Amino acid sequence: MLIRILANAALALTLAQSVAMGQTACGNTKLVCLIPTALHTTSSTFNFFNTAFGTQVTQLPLPSMASGFLFTFDKSTGVYAQSQQSFGPVLTERAETIGRGKAYFSVNYQRFSFSQIDNNDLKNLSILFYFPSSQNPQVITNPTTRVSSTINQYVAAGTFGVTNRLDVSIAVPFSRVSLGVGSQGTEYSTISDASAHFSEYLPGAASGAGDVVFSAKDRILMREKFDLAIGGEVRLPSGDAENFLGSGAYGLKPYLIISRRDRVTPHVVLAYQYNSHSILATNQTGHRDLLPGFFTYNAGADIGATKRVTVTADFLGQLFFNAPQVSTPKSVTVQVNNAPQSFNTIVQENGSYTTANLALGVKANPWNNVLITANVALKLNNAGLRATAVPLIGISYSF
Repeated sequence: MLIRILANAALALTLAQSVAMGQTACGNTKLVCLIPTALHTTSSTFNFFNTAFGTQVTQLPLPSMASGFLFTFDKSTGVYAQSQQSFGPVLTERAETIGRGKAYFSVNYQRFSFSQIDNNDLKNLSILFYFPSSQNPQVITNPTTRVSSTINQYVAAGTFGVTNRLDVSIAVPFSRVSLGVGSQGTEYSTISDASAHFSEYLPGAASGAGDVVFSAKDRILMREKFDLAIGGEVRLPSGDAENFLGSGAYGLKPYLIISRRDRVTPHVVLAYQYNSHSILATNQTGHRDLLPGFFTYNAGADIGATKRVTVTADFLGQLFFNAPQVSTPKSVTVQVNNAPQSFNTIVQENGSYTTANLALGVKANPWNNVLITANVALKLNNAGLRATAVPLIGISYSF
């Protein structure tokens, strides 16, 4: 019943978003328009900074959909009994499945407060824009820009054991995206000595459901202490991509999990995320490109410190392929009053890069089959859109 309710809600969100995407008309009420408006450029609704920013902010990690409690059929008693020695990881997966006919439900909250993008401080960005176009500009805009971005994400997830080896899951994220853009600088004419100073701050916010994720996990190999599972996730573009609530693309992520069954449970997860074309990946010609895909490699362990407390530690790595990035400031020469002049600006770069995080958490069982989860993900490098620390709290119940 739980899975059916969440699935029906997901279908309704997807159909509603399909209609909305067919009527795309970006106005100042959309968050993707906030940065171009603040920078006094209308050269493109989806400028290069939006592309680098949007393709990353809409693919945030979701908490694990695996149940902390596991149930194994006891032939001697004829009933299912709890069999876990730890409560499992927080932001990654383990190979074990919940058990036939068993269900799991969780609600988790994460807060992302972004401070950097590709080793650039979001509070001090130099961005040079051309108007009406970079091919034949009449005006250039040279501002110093401050971008503040915070996402409060709530994720409701449910898992059901179809068989003792097969789990199916669904996750529905709900987010509030807050974005503020402050811009101060000068507009120059390329053909005269005319110039104008400007300073303004534009705040924006959006709330709503994000991209719904369906998942299935099959434990294909069981040994005395080790398990091997394969699975896959399908992401539907049900969130509003123009407000950074969704990716605007279908996603498919096959994965492989190897884990050990014991009080100390090491695990390794390998996955690849494929994405379809997205409105957030619109290039300068107006053509929609593929949202960048990425390879995920996670490794860590969860330890049953006591019967009621598990501590977790995981390394979380993602390798993005041919993805839009923002360079560190470069010197460029442009025409001002028919004469060359140099400015420092970030520019778009495409290439592969890796993000790395360390996740540390704890799961506590206060009563019955209820788990309270707390976790923090710490950034280990500066590539991509980064928050220094991402806290998570959650509650789950298995039955």
